[in-house]
Amino acid sequence: MYYQRPAQDAALVEGNLAAKDLAEALAQAGFSLPSLYGDFPTITDGALVHLGGASAEVVRELAAWIRERV
Repeated sequence: MYYQRPAQDAALVEGNLAAKDLAEALAQAGFSLPSLYGDFPTITDGALVHLGGASAEVVRELAAWIRERV
């Protein structure tokens, strides 16, 4: 049986909160990444966010939107 360490639990919570924060900010800009979620830490106990699942069209639109504002 697999047991998570407390640091992994905290990192997963932090990753999910960060993903939610980014999803809300992206929504305000008119974007959505459907597979955005916090993920279990792998090598370190640091929080991770899975950003995959966006179409190439959405990614290019998001990149252009960012470039216009830099």
